[in-house]
Amino acid sequence: MAEGLGGLSQAVDTPRSASRSPEDLAITLDYREDYRALSFGFQPNTRLEIGISFPTYSEGSNSSSGNELSFGLKLLDEATYLPSLTVGIVGFGSDDRGAGEYVAFGKTFGSVSATAGLGWGRYAEVFSTGRGDDEGVIETDHLFAGDTEPFANLVWDTGIDGLTAAVEYSGIAGEKDDDTYALGLSYEVSDGLFVSALGNNQDSYGIRLTFAANPTRPYVQTDIGRGPHPFVENRTARPNEPGPQQVLQVAQERLEKEGISIRRFAMGADTIDVTPSSATDLNFARVTGRVARVLSAVAPARISTFRITQNTGAFDSNVIVLNRTGLGKAVSQPNAGALAWDSTSFEVSPLQRQAALVEVPFEPRLTYGITPSFRADFVTSDNLELTGTAVANARYTFSAQTFVSGAVGYRFLNQWSQEDPPETPEIRSDLTSYTPDEIYLQSLSVRHRFRVSPEIYGRVSAGLFERAFGGVSGELLWRSPVQDFALGLEVSNVQKRAYEEWFGFEDLNATTIIGSVYANVGRNGDFIIVDTGQYLAGDLGVDLTVGRNYANGWRIAASTGWSERSDSALKFGAELSIPLGWTSPEGGKQRIDLSVGGPSGDLGSRVNGTGLLYNELRQSDRKRIEDAWGQFWN
Repeated sequence: MAEGLGGLSQAVDTPRSASRSPEDLAITLDYREDYRALSFGFQPNTRLEIGISFPTYSEGSNSSSGNELSFGLKLLDEATYLPSLTVGIVGFGSDDRGAGEYVAFGKTFGSVSATAGLGWGRYAEVFSTGRGDDEGVIETDHLFAGDTEPFANLVWDTGIDGLTAAVEYSGIAGEKDDDTYALGLSYEVSDGLFVSALGNNQDSYGIRLTFAANPTRPYVQTDIGRGPHPFVENRTARPNEPGPQQVLQVAQERLEKEGISIRRFAMGADTIDVTPSSATDLNFARVTGRVARVLSAVAPARISTFRITQNTGAFDSNVIVLNRTGLGKAVSQPNAGALAWDSTSFEVSPLQRQAALVEVPFEPRLTYGITPSFRADFVTSDNLELTGTAVANARYTFSAQTFVSGAVGYRFLNQWSQEDPPETPEIRSDLTSYTPDEIYLQSLSVRHRFRVSPEIYGRVSAGLFERAFGGVSGELLWRSPVQDFALGLEVSNVQKRAYEEWFGFEDLNATTIIGSVYANVGRNGDFIIVDTGQYLAGDLGVDLTVGRNYANGWRIAASTGWSERSDSALKFGAELSIPLGWTSPEGGKQRIDLSVGGPSGDLGSRVNGTGLLYNELRQSDRKRIEDAWGQFWN
């Protein structure tokens, strides 16, 4: 029985033609007696599917655990009399047990979708390995080579709300029969959440949980209430024009109704300079538009420019400069968004600001909370167990730039069995030598952020960064508000933390020097991050992350890494971040984060928890604001 499909479209276990809509995302958990897998499937356009899966096998020859990158490419669309044609590669770059390729023809007949094709590797044998001779990081000579077997499947939308049935045939021989027949029933429990029951004639049964969504579509229709204030075109100056205090008072009253507060306000001869803050709205383009509309109604006629400063907490990162006359000409035009963008420019926030009428002072504060975390464990479990961890965290913020924080954790679900510490401490592969079944100190560190110049940001951190390492770390980041890329350099010197003590250390010291390029490319929030340098094991390596930031706050990314001392296949990771405001009419900046896989082991590994600056500043990317500019008039 072919074990899952690496995140690509499937019936029960055999492929289907790439069938999702552009931007569709699916997260799937397969649970069977001797096989479990977590997979991510993403369809960036109508022809291409990308999957990342993390399978574990507990029984059978050639048992293995790893991760797989998969692609499905639709070469031909379905026509009136002709089927679609899709070619897929599962487990790209590896000739492991999970690798396989297929060619699939698909045709739709009313509520039934039919697929037939030919498969190699995992679709021809139960444990398919050794089809090629490559032993490098990326293996390719086994592709579409070796034995083949046919497959076919039918997927039927029953017409009963949320119920779908699938039947399939595969030429794979098993313990009970020379061919495999499978049946699956899927029910949509709630919007986007599916539960499936699976079984076949080889006495293999299991369940599948799937979460499906499209980040470009709203999950619920939020209650927009009275709507934003309309834009008021400028008028001829009148006697008794309002002064700064009057403008500020009226602007505060109107913006508070839209969940926006004014942190700083200054008014000059022809300019209003304001720093807004929203506790609920992640989209700064929309916040900017709402502030501009309120100012248009209350500002004196002599004011020609609105300067909206974006603040990230530690930094004033951008000044968005709006031309009042240009915005007025965009009102009621069919291309109002584009016209508003043409009336906008970006400037770097100066180190010294002019005197303000009001500037909310920073007040030191203590914040704390308890965060439960559930994840699929690939490191300390051989069969993809679900683990649960509770983390109690506290943070005291001395100023906008400086804070001390700590976190204490306890893994309350599925502890690992502790192994004896190695004679020589290792970078990551000795995780199971750390004491389970007791409360542990996750982190305790101090962090200070500062600006060296208007475009150069800095950070120093010291303390215990993560469960495995503590030390000191420094970083410089160059970013310009008018560029679509940023450059960073982080230097860290750390010591391996003790296996059974909160504050002790082992005899292992490491220095990392890692340079980073953060680039926003293409359209719709696409980005690339390249990290390269010396990693914890003293090896030279490169990490690559590609993904997309959506205007509504979603973030999807995939990553891989290479090390000069590694001769194994590349490891792949996936990251998904969903803002809770996406499902709440009240909005909010809280989010759910899921991160799995990625470069693992001792090679190509860096220190976690130091506080990379770009994570704090990426909301201010000019390209990210431009991609969300369609919300300016909302």
